[in-house]
Amino acid sequence: MLKASISRESPSIGSRRDKFFVQRLNKLLICLCLFLAGCADSEKVDNRDYAFDTYYPTPNEIQLAQHRAQRYWAKNSQRLRTPTKYFAVYVTSIVQGDVNQDLYAKLINSQTTTSFFQTYSSLNASCIMIYDTATNSFISNQGYASVDLPSRGAIAHWDGYTAKYIGW
Repeated sequence: MLKASISRESPSIGSRRDKFFVQRLNKLLICLCLFLAGCADSEKVDNRDYAFDTYYPTPNEIQLAQHRAQRYWAKNSQRLRTPTKYFAVYVTSIVQGDVNQDLYAKLINSQTTTSFFQTYSSLNASCIMIYDTATNSFISNQGYASVDLPSRGAIAHWDGYTAKYIGW
């Protein structure tokens, strides 16, 4: 009985359903492609300044971070799509006692300290140093104190430097 009702269906109704299905599938594929194209833009620059203060890590911390940056550059220099002049390298963690005077004023005026104000806890910041791939060394012995950090591989700003954040 079911077969009889299917076979009696006019060919135009079946073709309209097929056409409707194909149109909806095309729209879904276009939306998916647009979504993936937006996610694939890893070279997008975060224009906020992640540095809220300067910080001077110990010579040992600098040396360890420099070795990590050199290993990263040696391993990844050939496969990076676009040449990268600067890397932002995590050096060490910073506690509230390590930051000089006017901590609250610096944090309130920073563009990237959201996590500090969301938790209202003690400061949990990171020291980031800028590594120059052309000279194979850090630009100076000075680092930058940052509360929030971009995701690994993202390009962001630290006090005038645009760098790819490589983390450890």
